[in-house]
Amino acid sequence: MTKWKNCVGPNIESKVQHMVARFDHMYAENYGGGRVKVTTSCGDYRVDLGLHQCSCRSWQMTGIPCSHACAAIKIVHGNVYDYVDNCYKKSSQEKIYARSMIHVITIDMPHPNDYYRIGNVSEQVFLLPPITSRPPGRPKVNRDESQF
Repeated sequence: MTKWKNCVGPNIESKVQHMVARFDHMYAENYGGGRVKVTTSCGDYRVDLGLHQCSCRSWQMTGIPCSHACAAIKIVHGNVYDYVDNCYKKSSQEKIYARSMIHVITIDMPHPNDYYRIGNVSEQVFLLPPITSRPPGRPKVNRDESQF
């Protein structure tokens, strides 16, 4: 997470940039109070920036602003990353993974590149997988007897 450029990760960053690139051919009208009407070639969409809702329902499903919401955010001169759901932000990710990463102690563990130091390999015991063979022909079908 230390290499993240913005407040969200690189995967969410690419999705947000994709949505921002798609709103070029959209016309947005600000009705005030965070409500915006976005007109596209496919129809009209209602965006409520205060409730983080769009009539296409994509924003509510993913937590990432859809292209209609990005057009609405642009017309009110907002930052798109402020409208991304909190679960995708760096602060939340740090809280999620703060205690789950436990370091493994490797004091007596051999290094994988040190196999040439093992000694006489012919005297070593190596375990092989069990020999299994499949019987020839089709397997028999276990059928349930009729009650009649």
